[in-house]
Amino acid sequence: MSGNTRRSALGVIGAVLCVLVSAFATGPAQAASDTPRKSGSYMMIMPPAPEGANSPSSLSARGVAAASPTVSPWADYVHTTSGNPVECKEGNLCAGVWDPAVGKYKVFFLFRCNLYSLSYWNGWGQAVNNQIGAAAFFYGQNGQVRDVVLPENRPFTYDWTPVWSIRNC
Repeated sequence: MSGNTRRSALGVIGAVLCVLVSAFATGPAQAASDTPRKSGSYMMIMPPAPEGANSPSSLSARGVAAASPTVSPWADYVHTTSGNPVECKEGNLCAGVWDPAVGKYKVFFLFRCNLYSLSYWNGWGQAVNNQIGAAAFFYGQNGQVRDVVLPENRPFTYDWTPVWSIRNC
C-alpha cells in the first residue's frame, strides 16, 4: 500500500469515526417533527425569542451593548421573528441565531463551500442541512469537531454558544 493510499484510507476511517461518534454522543440538537416542505426547500420556523429578549429594559439597552451575529467570509442572510417561516433552499446549510441588536433571528444561508468563522453567536436557534450529499461540521473554540450534521433536510434546534466555526462541505 503506497503512502498516499494509506493516508486516504486513514482519512476515510477518521471521517467515518467522526460521524459515528457524533451519532452516539449526547447533544443538544433536536429534530423538528413536522417540517413544512416546498419543492426542494425546507421551511425553518424559529423558536420563541430568548427569555427577556423583548423586555423594555432589554429593548432600550439593545443598541448600546448588543452585537449582531456575523459569519466570515460573508454569507447571505435574512432577519425574521419567532414563529415565522424562512425558506432554506436546496444546496444550503441554513443556520438561524438570535440577533440581540435588532431583536429578531438572523438566518444565514451558507451555500459556498467554506470554513465560516462565527462571531457573537449565542444561545439557541435553528439549523437545517439542505445540501446534496455534504455533511456540515460544527467546531468548538479549539477547532475540535462538536457535531457532524448530515444532509437530513430536517430543521433542528441548536445551542450555538459553544460553536466557533462551521464547515458546510
